[in-house]
Amino acid sequence: MIDIKQHNLYKAMEVDGVLSNIFNIYFKNFLTLFLYSFVAVFAIQMVLYQLGFMELYKVGFDKPEEFLAIYSKLMSKIAIISVLSVIVYGLLNSFLVRYLLQTDTPHKSSVGEIFIDSIRKYSVHMIFFLILSTLILIVGAIIGVLALFIGAFIAMIYLGTALIVGGSILVAEEKNAIETIGRSFTLVHKDFWPTLGALILFILIMILASIVLAAVMAIPYVIMFVENWHETGSFRDIFNVQMYDLGIWSVVINSIVSAITYPMYAIVSVVLYIRLRFIEDQRNLKQ
Repeated sequence: MIDIKQHNLYKAMEVDGVLSNIFNIYFKNFLTLFLYSFVAVFAIQMVLYQLGFMELYKVGFDKPEEFLAIYSKLMSKIAIISVLSVIVYGLLNSFLVRYLLQTDTPHKSSVGEIFIDSIRKYSVHMIFFLILSTLILIVGAIIGVLALFIGAFIAMIYLGTALIVGGSILVAEEKNAIETIGRSFTLVHKDFWPTLGALILFILIMILASIVLAAVMAIPYVIMFVENWHETGSFRDIFNVQMYDLGIWSVVINSIVSAITYPMYAIVSVVLYIRLRFIEDQRNLKQ
């Protein structure tokens, strides 16, 4: 079990400190986090590409009959990609959390050792945790819909906040998926509102960053758009360009975008977990 008290972040943190530490950790460990995330996401994107899911984007929603026809052909393959995604993201989350929890402690291990240890000890529980968490979020949203749309929105925010530290609990405290969910609710409620505030600010920052990143990654499509304009000479015909004619490069671009942003969610889980553990331990000492 990881001794979280030896982690450099095991100290009092205000909301601004949480955000500052999230981005400090991100830039400090960017290369490792990006490379492992890219490999995982690229594997999923390649399977999507090979199974023909990119054809849906070529058709678009403006041709509903064609879209539904292609989608119906892919129904049998959705189960394959769903199972693969859960497994791959379970493995990736196990590694990211394990790496982040240990990288700033006195007990140093190589990245390879951390990867093997995370797969061996935590991956199965992490996969089940992701499945259960997703089901809880879906059920919460459905129940929230009964109280109109705002109810679903509130349910998603509450459950998302209550479960955000689950992955870190699973690894740091070596609990199974069910124990992790219960522990996550208990721990987050020890300081719920500041945790919610930090998470909302983080999400707003990520939305802004995603917009900027999407604009940068759209450059190849813009170039293709302009080239189509030059070839057709017609302003109306330039909109006939197939935005996914980049082929395999669309897989690479999508993988890069996801690999840049995905590790941030593991980092916020770890930072918030360490903050909440510090608060819990301090209260226990006072009692």
